[in-house]
Amino acid sequence: MGRRLLMIILPLLLFCSCRMNNGDIGDLFGSWLLYSMTVDGQTPEDFDAEETFWEFQNNIISISRVEFMYDKESRWGTWSEADGKLLLNYTHHEHGVNQGTAKYSAPEWLGFPPNQIIPLTFVERTSNRMSLTRTSENGEVYVYSLRKIW
Repeated sequence: MGRRLLMIILPLLLFCSCRMNNGDIGDLFGSWLLYSMTVDGQTPEDFDAEETFWEFQNNIISISRVEFMYDKESRWGTWSEADGKLLLNYTHHEHGVNQGTAKYSAPEWLGFPPNQIIPLTFVERTSNRMSLTRTSENGEVYVYSLRKIW
């Protein structure tokens, strides 16, 4: 009798387990592919539409670049929303790692400035697509277009 009860209860527990840490964060949760990036209307020469992924969970963001032979470089920050903007915080640190450096540095391949909170304005936002824009200190206009892949 005990084994049968265990065989019934165990699958129920597995199916009822949480799939997200700290609850539902809305439509940003999951993995997004950066399929387009422009700077002043032009695609940068070194941009690859299949190598940069943004992953959201809780208030954490990981932006990763997966290159040849699946080498992966990840940058970790936190995110929040305010006044139609996505705010990416790349000022974190840990023991032995200076603020905004190493894995906590902003992804420079996206033109993000170092060691700052980066405001990105939502241009489009649905449950599976989003476009964001920002203007750099030099006046360059960046547009990032993403689609949800998971």
